[in-house]
This record gives sequence, C-alpha cells and structure tokens, in this order.
Amino acid sequence: EDSGESWLVQFYHDWSEPCKDFAPRWEALAAKLPPMVRLGRVNVDQNFGLVQRYRSFVRCRQTVLSVECTVPALVLVTRGDGEELHAESYRGSLSAEAVYEWVKRSLPESRTRISKLKGPRAAEALASFLQPAWAKATAGRRRAAALERGRGTELPRAVIFSSRPIADSIFARHLATRLSPLLSLSSMHVDGGLSSSPEASPEARLAHSLGLRSLPVVALWTEPEEEGSPLDKGRSPPLLLEISE
Repeated sequence: EDSGESWLVQFYHDWSEPCKDFAPRWEALAAKLPPMVRLGRVNVDQNFGLVQRYRSFVRCRQTVLSVECTVPALVLVTRGDGEELHAESYRGSLSAEAVYEWVKRSLPESRTRISKLKGPRAAEALASFLQPAWAKATAGRRRAAALERGRGTELPRAVIFSSRPIADSIFARHLATRLSPLLSLSSMHVDGGLSSSPEASPEARLAHSLGLRSLPVVALWTEPEEEGSPLDKGRSPPLLLEISE
C-alpha cells in the first residue's frame, strides 16, 4: 500500500480447487501485466487482518475454527489523483483474457487511447503524424500565425511498431499516459512481421525503410517534420528503442 504502484491481489485458500484451477491463468496474467501492474497473492488462512481490511471486496463467512471465503477473489488496488487508495473487486469470468480486459478498463493510467497508423499508404500516414499542427494550416497569414503560436511547443513524436495489434494493450496505454507531457505516441501494426517478400505489407516495407530490424520497437523523432516524407534523403533517422513483449 506504500509502494505507490497498482496491484492486482488474489485472495486464495491453499485447499481450494477453484484456486488450483485458476493457477495457470494467474501465471498468464503475471506474464502480461507487469510492470504496469504488480501481482500479489494473499493466503486467507494466514492473513486474517488483511482479509478484514478488504472485507468489502472479499465475500467470507466465519466458522467456528476458521474463515472461509469465496475464492479466488481478485481486487485491483490503484491510487487516485489525490494519491488516495482505490480498490475494486472483480466479478466475472475467471479467464485470463476477461481479467486482463477488466484491469485495462479499471486502471487509471491505461485509459488513454493511442492512434493507429494504418492503411495502404503507411508512409503517408506516418508523415502526417510527424507533421506539427502548424504545418497543416493553410498558406498565407493563417499559416504564419499558426507557426508563431506553435513554434517551440511541438512535442517529439514516437511510434510503436509491433507484429501484433498493440494500440489497445495496457502497455501502450500506460506508456501513452506516462509520457503524454513529453511526447505524442502512436502505433503501427506490422502484420506478418518484418517480412521482406514482395507480398510484404506496406507497414513492413516502411519498417524496413526506417532501418527496423526487430519488433516490437519504439521509433522516436525528436524534431517535427514540417513537410515531406520521413524517408526523404537528408532526414534524420529515428532513434530506435527495442522493447520486450
């Protein structure tokens, strides 16, 4: 509770068959949620005080010799804008996919959506994303005024290139939220990966042209591109940061 991080907590009984059945799905979540969300398990029989603290979220009954709870019980603990703790219990299917989607909806820092660059003209979509807002204004006085207002205020641009749809993942939304004061983030799904065949997707051809050698990777442009294509001669290549899935 003092860590300042978001936690998904599982309350369980060692002897519970539903908890044993849920174990592989918990492992699947442990492979997908960190570091955005940390995972922890609480043995009900050994942590009565903690169970009492979260009794509003864990349904239990007191017997003569012990406490029996409806388990596995999942509680997501996050911090609000004022740093106060917020807890929410899960009610639904115990599939890993369903729990993941619930965490994504409930996690405050994963509510920021990021745009998807796609289509047969991937290079043009990327060029449009890299353009500063003032470069899209009409010519003449309006363009000059837009340039004056926007000069020095444009954020760097970054694109996550991935062989899987990543824009709606907790990772991408979490990254967009944390970096929103520093840069603008978008994503591009490179269907089929970095294929070099003639039938490669427009996104794959673009990725090769940018010098990408592995996926997923974040490509960062530190300076706004007023016009033209990021592939034009003389343009600075993006900085590349490989990430692990």
